[in-house]
Amino acid sequence: MFIHGREAYRRNSMLIKYNFYKNVLYVMTQYYYGFWSAFSGETLYDPIIYQLYNITMTSLPIMYFALFDFQFTKEVFLTDALKYKLGMKGSEYSLWIFTGWFLLAMWHAIIIYMCCFWAITTPYAS
Repeated sequence: MFIHGREAYRRNSMLIKYNFYKNVLYVMTQYYYGFWSAFSGETLYDPIIYQLYNITMTSLPIMYFALFDFQFTKEVFLTDALKYKLGMKGSEYSLWIFTGWFLLAMWHAIIIYMCCFWAITTPYAS
């Protein structure tokens, strides 16, 4: 029960951070684009990309992570009780860790938006 609980806490913490990260990244690029388009309702991405993003970036990586990620083997957990302090210390999920992931997503959104904006505004070479 301890092994499952510790690993479930670690994986769920990563799931929460990852989902907020990918959603902030996805929405903030649209928000930054709104400044350029005067919030006209024009979208930065093609509509099919919305669905592909949710399938490829949401379901597949997290399913793979949840099924195959183990930090240590069960034998290590049975011999070293200090490994269980991870949940007691809150070292996988806290307000500061969440804020760090949020700010990282906003920074990555700025980078992605700038690359897209450069690609949109750069004239084609003839």
